[in-house]
Amino acid sequence: MASATESSLISKLQSSNSTGIHALVSDYLRPLSDLNSPTSLQVQRHRLAPRVVPDLQAVLGLLGRRGFSVGFQAIPGSLPETSLDHCLEACGRIHDAEAEGLALLEKLRSVKRKGKILPEIDKGGGGDKDLFLLVVEIVCEPSEVCSHGLGQDDGHFRRVLNLVEELRPWLRLPTGYVPHCLHCRRIKPCISLIYWIVLLVSARTGELASSGCAKFESLLGILLQNEKILQSLPPLLSSLKICSKSNCVLSSVEDQCFDGHTCIQSGSDCEASMTYRSFCIEALKFLCQPLVKSVNSERKQLVTEKDDTTAMTILSTVQDAFLILCHLILSSPSFISEKNGDGFDERSRTVLNVTLAAFTLSIRNNLKLQESTQLIKQIIASKWIETEGLKYIIACLYNIAVVLYRNKQPKEMFPQAVHELLLASKVLNLCCKASWLCIKCHCGNLSEGSLDECVMEACTRSALLLDILYDINSLKIRKKMIEILENWSTANNLFERLPAPIPVVKQWVKIECRRAKDVDESVDSPSLYCLLSSSIELSKRNLGKILEQELTAYEEMSLKYPELCQKMQMKITGILLQDIYNTPDSCFQKAQTLVRKGKALRVCGIGGLRDCIQCLSEAITIMKEISGEMCSNENPIYHQLCVAYCLRALCTQEAEPDSKLIFEDVKAALSLWLSTSCLDHFEEGECSALSDSIMILLYNIIDLLQLKGFMELSNDAYWLMIRMFKLKNVSVDKWLTLLWESRRLSHALCVSPVNEGFILNLLDGFSELSNIDFWIRYLQGNQSSLIGFQQNFSFLFASSHRNSCSHGSAFQSDITVDEVQNAALELISNVPVSSHSTFLAGYLYYDLCQRLIANGRLIEALSFAKEAHRLRAKLFQGKFTHNAPKQNEEHTVMVDFSKNLRDGAEKIGVNISVVREVLLFDSISWDLKDNYLSPWKIMQCYLESTLQVGIIHEMIGDGTEAETYLRWGKAISCSLQLPLFTVSFSSLLGKLYVKKRHWDLAEEELQCAEQIFKDSSTTFCCSKCKLILEVTLYQYLGDLCLSKFNTSKGVTSEETAKKWYTSALNKLDLSEWKNPLSCPEDGSNGTAPDVKCATGKTCTCFILNGTGENITQSMKEGPETKIGAKQNRKNKNAGKVLPKEPSVLVENKSRLTRSRYRSSQNQHTNISSKSEVNESAEGNQVSGPSDMLSQKESVVNKIGCSISSRCAITCVFPKMGCWHCLPSEVVKSGLLNDFLNLKWEFVRRQLSMKLFTRVVKCVAYPGQIDETRKILLRSISVLVSRNPFCHTFSSIPLDYFHHLVAKEIPGDVFAIERAEIVHEICWHSLKHYHSKSTRNIFCNLSSIKFEDLASWLMVAFVLSREVPVVFQKVSKLLAVMYVVSALSEQFNLSSFSKALGENYWSSYFHQASIGTHLTYQFLSHLTGRCKGPYVTGTSCISEGTFDLLRLVPDATVELVEYVKMFLTGLPSTTIISISLLGRDYASLLQELLPYSTRVQAWMLVSRLSFKNEPVVTLLPLGSILQDEDDMSTGSDTSPKCMKPNEDWHCPWGFTVVDDIAPTFKMILEENYLSTSSPFEDTTQNRMLWWKRRKSLDHRLDKLLRNLEDSWFGSWKCLLLGEWLNCKNFDSVLKNLVNDLRSRCKLDVNEGLLKIILGGSKYVCEGKTLVSQLCSKKDCYIAKVGYCDEARSGILLNAANGFGMSSEVAFELLNEALNELEVDDSVNREPIILVLDYEVQMLPWENLPILRNQEVYRMPSVSSISAVLDKGGNHKEQVGRSLVSFPSIDPSDAFYLLNPDGDLGGTQIEFENYFRGQNFEGKAGSKPTVKELASALRSHDLFIYFGHGSGAQYIPRHEIQKLEKCAATLLMGCSSGSLTLHGSYAPQGIPLSYLLAGSPAIVANLWEVTDKDIDRFGKAMLDAWLKERSDLPTECLECNLLSEEFEAMNLKGGKGRAKRKVSRKKLRELPESDSPMNNCGHRRKIGAFMGQAREVCTLPFLTGASPAVRITEASSTHLGTTTLLMRRAKENTIE
Repeated sequence: MASATESSLISKLQSSNSTGIHALVSDYLRPLSDLNSPTSLQVQRHRLAPRVVPDLQAVLGLLGRRGFSVGFQAIPGSLPETSLDHCLEACGRIHDAEAEGLALLEKLRSVKRKGKILPEIDKGGGGDKDLFLLVVEIVCEPSEVCSHGLGQDDGHFRRVLNLVEELRPWLRLPTGYVPHCLHCRRIKPCISLIYWIVLLVSARTGELASSGCAKFESLLGILLQNEKILQSLPPLLSSLKICSKSNCVLSSVEDQCFDGHTCIQSGSDCEASMTYRSFCIEALKFLCQPLVKSVNSERKQLVTEKDDTTAMTILSTVQDAFLILCHLILSSPSFISEKNGDGFDERSRTVLNVTLAAFTLSIRNNLKLQESTQLIKQIIASKWIETEGLKYIIACLYNIAVVLYRNKQPKEMFPQAVHELLLASKVLNLCCKASWLCIKCHCGNLSEGSLDECVMEACTRSALLLDILYDINSLKIRKKMIEILENWSTANNLFERLPAPIPVVKQWVKIECRRAKDVDESVDSPSLYCLLSSSIELSKRNLGKILEQELTAYEEMSLKYPELCQKMQMKITGILLQDIYNTPDSCFQKAQTLVRKGKALRVCGIGGLRDCIQCLSEAITIMKEISGEMCSNENPIYHQLCVAYCLRALCTQEAEPDSKLIFEDVKAALSLWLSTSCLDHFEEGECSALSDSIMILLYNIIDLLQLKGFMELSNDAYWLMIRMFKLKNVSVDKWLTLLWESRRLSHALCVSPVNEGFILNLLDGFSELSNIDFWIRYLQGNQSSLIGFQQNFSFLFASSHRNSCSHGSAFQSDITVDEVQNAALELISNVPVSSHSTFLAGYLYYDLCQRLIANGRLIEALSFAKEAHRLRAKLFQGKFTHNAPKQNEEHTVMVDFSKNLRDGAEKIGVNISVVREVLLFDSISWDLKDNYLSPWKIMQCYLESTLQVGIIHEMIGDGTEAETYLRWGKAISCSLQLPLFTVSFSSLLGKLYVKKRHWDLAEEELQCAEQIFKDSSTTFCCSKCKLILEVTLYQYLGDLCLSKFNTSKGVTSEETAKKWYTSALNKLDLSEWKNPLSCPEDGSNGTAPDVKCATGKTCTCFILNGTGENITQSMKEGPETKIGAKQNRKNKNAGKVLPKEPSVLVENKSRLTRSRYRSSQNQHTNISSKSEVNESAEGNQVSGPSDMLSQKESVVNKIGCSISSRCAITCVFPKMGCWHCLPSEVVKSGLLNDFLNLKWEFVRRQLSMKLFTRVVKCVAYPGQIDETRKILLRSISVLVSRNPFCHTFSSIPLDYFHHLVAKEIPGDVFAIERAEIVHEICWHSLKHYHSKSTRNIFCNLSSIKFEDLASWLMVAFVLSREVPVVFQKVSKLLAVMYVVSALSEQFNLSSFSKALGENYWSSYFHQASIGTHLTYQFLSHLTGRCKGPYVTGTSCISEGTFDLLRLVPDATVELVEYVKMFLTGLPSTTIISISLLGRDYASLLQELLPYSTRVQAWMLVSRLSFKNEPVVTLLPLGSILQDEDDMSTGSDTSPKCMKPNEDWHCPWGFTVVDDIAPTFKMILEENYLSTSSPFEDTTQNRMLWWKRRKSLDHRLDKLLRNLEDSWFGSWKCLLLGEWLNCKNFDSVLKNLVNDLRSRCKLDVNEGLLKIILGGSKYVCEGKTLVSQLCSKKDCYIAKVGYCDEARSGILLNAANGFGMSSEVAFELLNEALNELEVDDSVNREPIILVLDYEVQMLPWENLPILRNQEVYRMPSVSSISAVLDKGGNHKEQVGRSLVSFPSIDPSDAFYLLNPDGDLGGTQIEFENYFRGQNFEGKAGSKPTVKELASALRSHDLFIYFGHGSGAQYIPRHEIQKLEKCAATLLMGCSSGSLTLHGSYAPQGIPLSYLLAGSPAIVANLWEVTDKDIDRFGKAMLDAWLKERSDLPTECLECNLLSEEFEAMNLKGGKGRAKRKVSRKKLRELPESDSPMNNCGHRRKIGAFMGQAREVCTLPFLTGASPAVRITEASSTHLGTTTLLMRRAKENTIE
């Protein structure tokens, strides 16, 4: 019962009045004041406690009601002395509680323990237990303060730390002394935690805390520094661990403590421990949180790094703390109760973070991993874990696994690597389990997209787990695979329509492939069906889905593991078809599987193609049956059916390209796709089958359509594409650019770049695209595409003035070649170059070529065409496989590419990688806006380029290269059954064979093309392209008939040819060609408005200069304005070349040369045409619109077109304009159709003009003159008139012809056709020049002036400068005209002769007509050999070399200057050009010359030299027939021979030589038969054989003598070189010139005098030659010396009134000849023969006059200069003809002797000889190409003794690759023979050596016998080597010359400054008698030929066969004066 004091106090406390309460409390506590000593305290404690404590409890209860937050409860076993402390602590007054406790300890401490806080312990163990408990209870108070982090400063923590240290002895008391309840109180946790708290708080109060998270490394460092004080933590954690297990899954009866002691706890202890759980949790949280944060943030580094043992110990302790904290939280009742609700609170995050941190440290330390793993499993399996937390655990585990996997050690460190992989697999396995558990248990409420994402992530992690398990060779892969797929199946059953486990299945397939590769690929691998079929978890539906993915995975791996994948695909598809999709409701799946099986069969190789088609056919049948049962076509089955159709079409194209099934399948697919309901179904978005990747398949189909020409389906294809783009919301500019860049807007080879059907499809929804400005706007984003689009049309506007073609349009009409080239280079300049960039650049170059061809710039076009072909060939090789013939280096067998082409083409197949891309399109991720290049598009552009290169090669005359390309292209076209390309290639091959005169082959090719037209059931191109193909075919058929007729082969006539041409023209006149543009009167609905002048009647255009100003002032005076001839004569500028034409110039794009600069000074000088038409034209008027053309007044003032200011174009068509008016109208209209129509019209006119020029040849006979005239007039109409369909001329004004026809127009697209028309008109006019009854094509003129014809031909000459066929004709006709002009004033060319004499003009044109094809072949070869990444244009050729090869300037106004420069640049060595003029020219000259005797042929000879004026002679030729005696000796002397293995094939076919010298061909044929026909080896037969051979030798000798006498007569001296060392020649010549000028008043040609004096002993017709001295023209027409009329022969300018002058001149000449001191020791300069193709087979070097002379051959004059430049390309040159010095060193030789091993005698003869000379070489064995190429590069001389030319060991194309090539002696049969292929350039191995830069080629013109030619070769080599050894070592002349070369820096290096040698000193050199000056200057190779010929047994049959072709002047003797003459290059010729 309570006392009164107590009752009063309680009552007072219960009331609200606190007055006097203090006194009451003091009275109550007074009994305690006596407790001043520890002893009394101990005695009274138990007496007072029972009374005080209950009262305190009651008081505290009351305080709680007054607002104190008191949660105090009595602690079991607590002492009364500490109750106040507990009360204060419960009230939150922790610091007061701490102070109260410390005060109590102070009272208990004895005075002796100075510096200590606690009382001294009784070490005997007899102390009071209550005192022990009291001390411990009090110490716990400040410890708790620290545990909550409430310490004020570091000193406070240190004081508490000292308290704990003093308490340690108290804790060491015997166990029995310390109560059990002590273990359950706060004592031990507080004591040990204080150490950790002090350390961590110190760290957190430092700098590390400022960043929010301390680095783990720093925290670890702090722990290591305080290692000693942490030693007590393990026992603490052990105790906490035991205490935590009361509610944990991990509980056990006995646990091993951390310090090694076993700790047993009772149930009461555990119950007591729960009381302090929250305190421990908070303390551990405070301890662990910074560490957890650091560990989790640095997980990657911690997992991968390794620590030493000390660190691992501490980390282990930290890990224990993490684990215990997690267990304490998880076992906390409050945590469990909280988790019954929803949400993810802070304590849950703490558990997850601490758990993952503990797991991370387990990985790092490799300790307690199982415990950490179990903890994670516990959390994953718990009900309280939320989706967010589970995903967090999954992500962290996956990251740990990836880090471990990526950080695995190399295989060399096997144990460590395996350990890391095992660890990674365990972590990832845990991650995967969590992932699938998350999906099954926590993803029910997710959206479909989120759920799919979770599934794919789980599959990806599972796939990585499989990969790791395979790396460690785990046997659990299959079990794990089953587990993963079962998990997926379970999830799929729950949610349905989950994404397939693609990553898992792919990884499984990869593992199986790797395993099979490691073991044996043939080993069978199990399919997933084998693993899963027994599983009850997997439904049939899920199993089918898994197997489909496995099939897909094997499809993707098939390229790398073909054998295994093919086997597995067959196995899986078999399972699907037999076991899975075997029910009626799975027919669609079965069909899809069949499609996939078909794909698998095809992807595995071409062998499965048939089975593939069979599978696709079965699938199509099934789907058609299913679709037939459907009431609508809104089912995805229809889409798959379309896909199957397309796939079967593509596969059928590979298997049977001629099958009609291709067309039917594509048609069915397009029809089904375009069905309205089907497309609407897709547009509704109900089916995802129409993915972007479907465009890959569609592109392949569309490209195949365009390639094969299925035009009936093209509109549907375009419409489908457009609808697809609309469906996918692709903007117009994007898809339009896409289609243009891929060139899918037109079919193959189409003239139009945009198909008409495509435009029609656009009109419905995209009408704005009918305007070209919109196209340009949409293409603006891609510069290359924009340029490519515009350049397809811009070349048609080049001849129109820029201002007239603008009209505000966005269209750029002046796209330059440089712009196109730069755009292409930009595309391919980046490395690596993408396929798309390569494709675009190829098309830019390809389209540019079409433009350049139209302009007649063939060399540049060929260069770009080759580059386009190179780029496209690169793409072709990436898409297709083919077996091209290759060179066998081992046996040097080279298969010509043109052979076996069909076999190679039939083996062309699509690359497997491309097949996979197409067939497996649905597995490819594709962006609809990406460009795609199908194999068929690549095939199209490759064939187009092949055709283009072949065409250009054919045009420049390289028939062999053209044939190679065309045959290859045709082989591919036939193999792939491409009718469009087959027709094109066959037609061109037919043309080529016609020109080669291979009529049977030509007929075969043309009939092939014709048959395709007949057999084609479908249209394989657009209607206009088909007309073009038919027209071209008819043209070539006409050419075939005409060629046969002209050569008297076959029974065809010119009428048959004419019919073909007429049929072709009729097709070009069909109404289909008519359009509102060219026929405005027919197009009432036309889109192109008529452009009229201000008057509304006539299109009046003006001649404009560059600024658009009218400068035709001479035109303003009207029709009566005339400029007299006198005014013309006063003009001495370059414009005199064309006196009939204004020379108004504009700046063009070509290079500025010196000649252009000079001519530009006169660019504003007008040289108007002479208007001499004074006659009335009334008689020539005809009805119709052409009346305007024959009015009285001149139409010069009606200039009608705004053309470039350089060309004045006259428009004379009223109301209609002319062709040149159309471009401006098109631009003004802006309609795309007008642009396309203009291009079609261009092609139509081009073809028409070609046909007209051919028809002229059919009617060019005397009885058909009027018809010829009409055809020529019609061709002019097509060339210039706007509407050539309706309007023709009866005649035309001459001025009109000047201004619109015979006119140079910059950028003229009809340049070639214009040149041909002009040539035909001039030829026609000349042919009937004297005809009185013939009606002329020109108004008011009975005849045309010779001067006019020459001026027109010069225009044609310039226009055709790069078209050899036309150029050669024009050049030859000009040369003949200038020779004829010397006949009389009737043929006067005075306006031209004032600038240059007729001999200069004639010689220039003559040389230009020879070797034209080879010159351009040389140019094309140089463009192909240029170094650098790109070969474009002529920029890669050195400017000097290109100039030397250019035969013609770019404009006629530059012609005079150009000719002067050409002649100035000639070498001083005499060049003699020889041509034969056949029947056509014989007829022409018969008309022009007053010569009664009919001449069968003429020979044109021109002699060119830098030192002398040209001499040109036209010699009439008679036939050289074989004597009857010679004919009879052949059969009698022949031994009995068997027939040879092969007939003799004449290398030149048939030429004019066969008409006038048929004996030569007969001799060569008999020679071949005598050498190749085997006979019985008897003495008699040998005698007969030799007799026959000698007879042939004699006949050849006789033929050559007759040829010289009959053809040359007195003019044979033209062939001689000038004397070198005739002592008094110069003085005699000088005197003779003076005498002739003074006594005979003759202005003689010194060059001709030199010839006459030089050939004095050959002159038999002295008077004839002397009479030529009277000529002022220096062109001569002579008669042969042995004809009856020789004395009175035709002397072109033998003036009738010369009288005595001729006699005196003859006497003076005889006196001069007698004065000359000539003997046989006098040497002559060499000569170079430039022979026309038709005479190159004759052995000209063996004419009696030349047999002992030094004679060389070259194919053309320009090639001489070019190869000289090429030969010196490593040296700095001063002049274009400067040459290297010295000459060839014959001792630096390489020989190839008897490589076939069947010429034993030759090998015996030469092998030791060569070795004796120290030559390198090979005998008796075949070399490799590499060996020979190296020998040719590294030696001066290559000697070949074997069969043929050696081309069987190193082919010609390999020779042409060489940058440097040795001089060559080819002593095989016909090694130097050139094969003439009709009108194409001749072919032969010498030309290949020429192109490679060989300085000299000695080779045989025909077959020879081995022993005789061995004698020749031995004699020549002996003489050559002897000459070299006998050469004096000192020669002043050579030394001076060498010094001059050195001064000019010709020996390499920088050199010295130029030092001139005086002319006087050089002139004095020949007169010196010093022995040092008589070295002979080292005779060259040609000097030894004559001597060697005579050594032969048959000096003509064998000795005349070798001929020398030279390229460098080092092979000729050019004399010392060459240098000085070159230095005078700037001098002009007057």
